[in-house]
Amino acid sequence: MNGSYVPLFANPLMRVELDLDLEKLSEFAFQLQDKEKEGVQETNIGGWQSGDIIEEKHEEFIKLKKEISKNLQIYHSQVFKGMVFEDDIIQNLNNMWVNINKKHHYNEWHIHPLATLSGTFYIKHDGSTENGNITFKNPNGLYMGVSHWPKRLVKNYDEITAGKISITPKSNGLLIFPSWLEHRAETNLKNNTRISLAFNTIPILEKKS
Repeated sequence: MNGSYVPLFANPLMRVELDLDLEKLSEFAFQLQDKEKEGVQETNIGGWQSGDIIEEKHEEFIKLKKEISKNLQIYHSQVFKGMVFEDDIIQNLNNMWVNINKKHHYNEWHIHPLATLSGTFYIKHDGSTENGNITFKNPNGLYMGVSHWPKRLVKNYDEITAGKISITPKSNGLLIFPSWLEHRAETNLKNNTRISLAFNTIPILEKKS
C-alpha cells in the first residue's frame, strides 16, 4: 500500500523563457544608469542598482512588465491554489529595479521583505556559471544536507536535501520565486557585464469590470 505525500513548506521556482528585444532593454538599462549614476546601495557589492523604475514608459520595458505580470498570475494560480482567500486575489507588481554587475560584482544574501513574490529577468547573461549564478538557500538551514545525511553516503544532494541550490541564468530568462526565499547573485568572474531586472509583488483584490 502506497502512502500519500504532502510537500510541506515548498518554495517553488518558476523558470520561463521570454522573447523580448534585449538590445533595446540593454540600452534602457544604461540610460537609467546615465541618469542616476550613483544608484542605490542595497545588497549590491560593487555593482550598480537603480531606484524604483516601475513607472518608466520605455516601450520594450512596458512589454516586459506585461509578460512578467502574466506569468505572476500563472504562478499564483498554480502554487497558491490550496490557499483560501477572502476574495479574488492577484499578484500586483509593486516595485522594479535594474542591476548592472561588471567583473567581480555580486549581490549578498538577502530576502525581499514586505513582498509575496519576487523575481529576476536577465537582460544580459551569457549563460555560464562564471557570469554569475543565482543561488538559493534552503530555509531549513545552509548545512541541512550534511547535518542530516552522512556526506560519505551521498554523491549529490537534491532540491529537498541540499543546503543551497544554484541556478545558471541566461538572457531572456525569467525567474519567479517566493520573496522569503533567501538568495544571492554570485560574483561575475567574466568581463561580460551582467544586466538583470528585479521585481516584487504584493497581493491585491482583483478589480471587477
